[in-house]
Amino acid sequence: MRLREFIEKLEGQGELLRITAPVSTRFEITEITDRISKMEGGGKALLFENNGTQLPVLMNMMGSDRRMAMALGVESLDDIARRI
Repeated sequence: MRLREFIEKLEGQGELLRITAPVSTRFEITEITDRISKMEGGGKALLFENNGTQLPVLMNMMGSDRRMAMALGVESLDDIARRI
C-alpha cells in the first residue's frame, strides 16, 4: 500500500487528524505529537499540512496497534505472529 492510500484509509477509519493551522517544524509539531501520542490508545495519526515546507508531515501513523494492523493489512497484530 502506498503512503497516500494509507493516509486515505486512516482518514476513512477516523484515525487521522488533519492539522491545517500553521505550525513550526522546529518546536510545535513535536509538542503536539507528544501530547496526542500520550493519549489513551495512542491518540490519532496527525497530518500537518501547513508547516512552512512544501510537503505535509505525517506523525504518529504507527502509534497504535490498530493503525499498525491496518498498515499490514490484518485484523490484529496477532495475525502476523501466527504467520511467522
